[in-house]
Amino acid sequence: MIDSAPASVATTVAAVLTDENVFALLDTAFAAMIATDRLAQGKTQGAVNEFASKGVSENAVTRSGITSTAERLNIAPVLPDRDVVSDQAEVTRDLQAKTGADFNRAYLDRVIQVRKDLIDEIDDALENGGVRQEPVRKFLSEVRVSLDTARKAAEDLRAKQG
Repeated sequence: MIDSAPASVATTVAAVLTDENVFALLDTAFAAMIATDRLAQGKTQGAVNEFASKGVSENAVTRSGITSTAERLNIAPVLPDRDVVSDQAEVTRDLQAKTGADFNRAYLDRVIQVRKDLIDEIDDALENGGVRQEPVRKFLSEVRVSLDTARKAAEDLRAKQG
C-alpha cells in the first residue's frame, strides 16, 4: 500500500525512467508505504486497521520482490534527480496529529493518491521506452496490477468512511 509515499510522486520524477530509476522509485515508495501502514495500524480499528495490516504484509512482500528482481537482473537502483518522498516527514506529522475518523479519511486518501501516482509512473515507464528489459516490463506490469487492486480496495473502504 502506498499510503505513505507522497502525492507528488508523479510530478517529481524524470520524464523517462530507466530500469534503474524505476526500481529505486518503487523501493523508496514501498518503504514509505510500509511506514504509513504501520502508523495506521497503531491508530485505527476495524476494517481500516485490517486494511493497514494487510498493507504492511503485502507491501513488505512486494518490496522484497523489488529488491530480489533488481538483484537477479543485475540492476543497481538509482533514484531520479529529485527525491520522490521528500514530503514524507510532513505527511507523517500530519497523519500523527489526526485521530479517529479524521485519521481514517486522511490515511485512505493518501493510500489512494499514492497508488494512482505510482500507477501513472509505471505506465509512463512502460510507454516511454526507458525500461529496457522484458523481465522488468513484466514485473512492473504485475506491480501495477497489485497497486490498482489495493487502490480499488482503499476507494471502497474510503466510500464507507463518509
